[in-house]
Amino acid sequence: MKQTLLIFALLLATVFAADAQSIGVRAGVNYSGFSGDDSFASDRMFRFHAGLTSKFFLTTDEFFAIQPELLFSLKGAESDDDDFKVKVSYIDVPVLAHINAGPIYFEAGPQVSFRVGGDIELNGTNIQDDLDDFKRTSLGYAAGVGFAAGASGLTVGVRYNGDISKLYDNDNISDARNSVFMLTLAYTLPGR
Repeated sequence: MKQTLLIFALLLATVFAADAQSIGVRAGVNYSGFSGDDSFASDRMFRFHAGLTSKFFLTTDEFFAIQPELLFSLKGAESDDDDFKVKVSYIDVPVLAHINAGPIYFEAGPQVSFRVGGDIELNGTNIQDDLDDFKRTSLGYAAGVGFAAGASGLTVGVRYNGDISKLYDNDNISDARNSVFMLTLAYTLPGR
């Protein structure tokens, strides 16, 4: 399964590079936690994300674009009471509507996430590295705002992404969902 996801990610990256009007890299910090009525790990933790971003401009003045991305994103949550941590890694594929309003931009759209790894720790000891009860694929959304530094290609933004899908396949375990605030920095090459 991991090889299939890796091949899918590489093919998607190739398509981005071939047809995108601009392509770049994105990286930053995740402030990740779980939401839901009976979330078992209630405290947020700092993680990171990195990957590719691209834009397909739909207007000649570059006001509106579709922005697909391919991100490796670490998410999770912890509980300080008993030093319990859940760390999960995903390949996130958001497809965002991107609106430029001068140097400020707005973005929002759906996101699909593919779980590629993770573990559960108790008191610093890995107690489970097989997350079979966790869903392999989740659906969610992303929305954010940011600042573009002129023609340099640099942007800095904040984004929230949340899951619509529950973390677990079994509805009797928990209704926890990923809930992530992102601080992100991107560099985009000049478009065609």
